[in-house]
Amino acid sequence: MKRNKWIAFCLAGCLLLALCACDTKGSVQSEASSADSSAAQTDVQYDYQLKAGEGTEVYDVVFDKMVTVTVDPASTRDGAIDLRSEIFFDNCTFNGGLTIVGDYHAMVSLGSDCSFGEGSVVTCKEVTSGAAKETTLEDNLIKVFVACEGVSVKTESAVGVLTDGPDVVFNGTTYSKTELAPDTDFLGVYGLYEGDTFTYVKLAVGEDDSVEFLD
Repeated sequence: MKRNKWIAFCLAGCLLLALCACDTKGSVQSEASSADSSAAQTDVQYDYQLKAGEGTEVYDVVFDKMVTVTVDPASTRDGAIDLRSEIFFDNCTFNGGLTIVGDYHAMVSLGSDCSFGEGSVVTCKEVTSGAAKETTLEDNLIKVFVACEGVSVKTESAVGVLTDGPDVVFNGTTYSKTELAPDTDFLGVYGLYEGDTFTYVKLAVGEDDSVEFLD
């Protein structure tokens, strides 16, 4: 995903996480390298806590276990737009899947160089019991921005899924921007409750904040 497109949806983040490795030669150095590699793997961060108004960027990490992003309860329904929490992943491999826990005010973005291992999905869960059934389209609900291929989102909570091109699977149904919103910048599919029924709203979204409801 191009950086400027992410900025169009998110407030800028400021934290860069980087991992690096060193090459070694010889049997003794090889053993040291193996130990260093194991230590580096231990140091991989799998849990991210997002506080209101904070942004985080994560690059070039292979996640072999489930990654969990939790939105701090301070990001509430009544919070201002500039208090949105956000995290941007790029060139990251999710072999164990990604879980997002939160109710409102967060954008989780997956850059174009991210990938998911076989069977790995994005799972969204509410923090507050019953919050999903009270959430409306006007609320600043959790959003997942997808710029990479092969993303599948599963949820029973209220969430918006946006793509700037790649198809995305949302609760078992594939949504194609090319078919549904070929002439706009983004396709948005929002999962919301009407009473006890989980429904889907499809939107064509422009970088100028224009929104068109799709059939």
